[in-house]
Amino acid sequence: MSSSFIHAIEGFAEAIKRERNLKIHFVVGSAVLVSSYMFDLTANELLWLIFAVFSVIGAELLNTLIESVMDLYETKPHPGVKFVKDVAAGIVLWYSLFAIVVGTIILGKAFFHWDQSVGKFVALISVFFFPVISLFGRFTRAWRRKK
Repeated sequence: MSSSFIHAIEGFAEAIKRERNLKIHFVVGSAVLVSSYMFDLTANELLWLIFAVFSVIGAELLNTLIESVMDLYETKPHPGVKFVKDVAAGIVLWYSLFAIVVGTIILGKAFFHWDQSVGKFVALISVFFFPVISLFGRFTRAWRRKK
């Protein structure tokens, strides 16, 4: 085994040990993939589920890396560091929304016989309403601080 592969495994193991959210993503992702055995999913449906699970875990690993690097860069609270960390967390949130949409379309059909329109609606809410609600929340917090 090459040393770079060993270092990759060590980094992966350390991230899992340290990060609670990464553990949660692994548990939820495992539950999703185990549940896929209960249904006769097409190859494409299975690939989309796997892609969604791996994407969320990959985004969480990236978030962990970015937060760790920023903690090395600046030990005191700093607005620039906060912005970078918040955006990194936003990446995880965005991929999680993607996974929810994929799960709604595929597992919603398998578990509840939902039509694809339910998944389309969840996707629309994610792409349109979530950013609007996020911005509205930000503006209301800023307005409250001014009072």
